[in-house]
Amino acid sequence: MNDSEVIYNLLFALITYCIIYPPLEFIEIGLTVDKLLKNLLGNEEIEFIQYHQRRCALTLVVHCFIPFTYTTLYFLNFDNVWVDDEDSPIKYMMWNSFFVTSLAMPLVGLCVAFFWYINDWSNHPITKTLRKYCNNDNNWHSVATSVNDEYRRDTKNISRTSSIATVIATENWILKSTPYRLQIAHQSDTALIAVKSDTHPIAQDTSDFVQYVNILVKPTRTGVKEFSIRINALDFKHLQDRIDRPITILAGVNFNRSVIDRFIEVFRAQIALNPVYRTEQVSDVCFACMQVEPNIKIQKQCLDVDADGVVVPNSSRCENCYCTPMWCVDCMAKWFASRQNQHEKEVWLQQKCTCPMCRAPFCILDVCFVERQNVR
Repeated sequence: MNDSEVIYNLLFALITYCIIYPPLEFIEIGLTVDKLLKNLLGNEEIEFIQYHQRRCALTLVVHCFIPFTYTTLYFLNFDNVWVDDEDSPIKYMMWNSFFVTSLAMPLVGLCVAFFWYINDWSNHPITKTLRKYCNNDNNWHSVATSVNDEYRRDTKNISRTSSIATVIATENWILKSTPYRLQIAHQSDTALIAVKSDTHPIAQDTSDFVQYVNILVKPTRTGVKEFSIRINALDFKHLQDRIDRPITILAGVNFNRSVIDRFIEVFRAQIALNPVYRTEQVSDVCFACMQVEPNIKIQKQCLDVDADGVVVPNSSRCENCYCTPMWCVDCMAKWFASRQNQHEKEVWLQQKCTCPMCRAPFCILDVCFVERQNVR
């Protein structure tokens, strides 16, 4: 094998990996199967089930064409593989076998996709799962309509657990999307069990970490297979709030709080010692998380002196912030932490930050909880 063949093999292996397991950069710019074939797939928001039936079939066909593309380009660029070299009969036989397999795989993929498609997708694995939730009329379309309706609502929770897997929790359904499958469970007859947690450092030069939780989704309905989901521990509470079923946490599963979680707790305790800001003007929801009502206000309270009582220069002083309350305490704590030196966490509370809107500098003494007054 010459240098050109080595480079070709390495390059094609990299491209294949990015097609099957697209990196974040590919996902962001839309270089994925579902984005490139979006005109054939339809609108996920309108027809969620039908979209994923088509997505699974097309993904299977595209992936089956990868070996055929590899051998075709290889033979076009390196014609020496056609030569029946008596010194390397094994290599010749292996290439012929691989070529036959690469021809067969697209045919198999197309046949499977067509088999799923005939009779209005009646043979598709997603359809077979939906039939398990049908009443006596065996009308899986009514179940699909229920899933589609709930997916269109803003109350759903979507967690992208990896480059190829997404977990969706609606009012009544738990769904896991993977390249060839859409696994479905109805919350009313499903047990959720947190079976394992693992922690990984974000980087070698930091003490912060990321934690993942493996949850077993175990439907009790006959014929519906169980499946597992792996989510970031930060998304665990969002999932827990969305579903109606309790999540059983086994004894060996421990949730470790991150540096940011611990800082938020200390941040709350510190500003609770500051004066309360009373006002009638409060935004409906926090501008950052869009989940809760704003409950803090930046208002200059500190003296313009340092820890030794020395007056600080004007350039280092805190300033008045004239923004109305727009942030919740958790989001403000995260903003405050994000503006600090990540290698000096022990002195974060002694540092200053700037308002996310007007950029007025402030310190921890200038953050006040809001007491909302009723308008008379």
